[in-house]
Amino acid sequence: MLPKRRMRIREVSSSGGFEPRIVGFVCNWGAYSGIEVAGNRQIEYPANVHLIRVMCLGRVHHGLVLRAFEMGADGVILLGCPSGQCRYRSGIEQTKAMVAQVKRMLNMLGMGSKRIHLVEVPAGDGEFAARRITAFVKRTQEMGPSPVKYVPKQPELAHELTSLLESSSKPYPSPIPAGTEKAP
Repeated sequence: MLPKRRMRIREVSSSGGFEPRIVGFVCNWGAYSGIEVAGNRQIEYPANVHLIRVMCLGRVHHGLVLRAFEMGADGVILLGCPSGQCRYRSGIEQTKAMVAQVKRMLNMLGMGSKRIHLVEVPAGDGEFAARRITAFVKRTQEMGPSPVKYVPKQPELAHELTSLLESSSKPYPSPIPAGTEKAP
């Protein structure tokens, strides 16, 4: 499946006009049901949006989002649960804080904060999800290509991002070496 996506990225980007490469992170519990409904009802959104399903947006680290830009994304959209409906309680709040941090970083890098967008998608609302994705693609297209130039060194964008996400879901190692903890 991944090689087909890679081929589609190349086809879209070489079709003449600028078509932005968009990476989307989608919450499994809320927003993904909206994406499924959009697919079942044949509600269209741009084909140049490459969605990565995650258990919770709260697990998406700012480094992963920045890596998407480094790997050639022109924009990143995060589709999550509405506030108060997160299965893990605080996922959307963590994501809002992370997005604010990434926006500051993108501004500092001269890329502009509008290249990342967080959308709270009501569960099962495919039409809403498709409209918001389409609007983000249009806005990104108007901004033009990302100033970050991707130099292919790594394999497939989606594969790289998925691998990073899997490694970021593992618990962080303790900063205190084993055996050096002080007794209470």
